[in-house]
Amino acid sequence: MKIEAPQENKIIVELTTDDMSELDITYERMDYSNIETRRVIWTLLDRARQTLGRDIDPSGKMLIEALPKPSGGCVIYFTVLDDEIRSAGQRNVFQIKKEYILSYEFENIESLTSCAEAVNSFGEAPPKSSLYECDGKYRLIVSAENRHKRLKLLFSEFCSAGSGSNLSAEFTKEHWRLLAEDNAIQLLTL
Repeated sequence: MKIEAPQENKIIVELTTDDMSELDITYERMDYSNIETRRVIWTLLDRARQTLGRDIDPSGKMLIEALPKPSGGCVIYFTVLDDEIRSAGQRNVFQIKKEYILSYEFENIESLTSCAEAVNSFGEAPPKSSLYECDGKYRLIVSAENRHKRLKLLFSEFCSAGSGSNLSAEFTKEHWRLLAEDNAIQLLTL
């Protein structure tokens, strides 16, 4: 676990897969309405207080963002909101960003490149995309955050239905040959 405070009102906690196992939580189960997630948040804030040597008021207004790490684990950002923002609302603000892993299979390279060009021309390129090949077929695994519905619609014009399952993506990573990692869509449109 790595804890740092780049600003007075911001704390960043990086959790490894082992840290998450120790805390008995997964990224997929994180939801502030869940009592276990709240327990983990309070535990992390307590550890941050001990590590940083300063008081962190968990009862004040705070924005909490959680993002998965590609290597497993996640990064949680705690931002204490200033007085102006605090006085604007009555309820606590919590946000957990969800990353959607989508997997698409293409019958040939032509449909794959046409899809990549369409995605780029609409300005919908996902932040990460990896390309795999097996027996003349291609799979594109994209990480889409909140734009996954628009991406599914675009991709559906060029390939078989995409899978939103991490299992499908992990199977592809293990059994298919990697051609491009992290920026496949950008590479396909050069």
